[in-house]
Amino acid sequence: RYTAYFQLFLKYSDQISRVTLWGLTDADSWRNDWPMKGRTDYPLLFDRQYQPKPVVQKLIELTENKE
Repeated sequence: RYTAYFQLFLKYSDQISRVTLWGLTDADSWRNDWPMKGRTDYPLLFDRQYQPKPVVQKLIELTENKE
């Protein structure tokens, strides 16, 4: 979904000035323990060891191909 969203952001980049993500790594995600205690989620661009997920390279490629 990240690539689809970022394609949309790039398409309308003349109207969208920034994108905000709620967190940096899955270790610090607000979605962990929500909506129930013990639940784990993996919604962010970097894993629990601060390593980029494969989608990060895809997003970089999207921005490089736009120019």
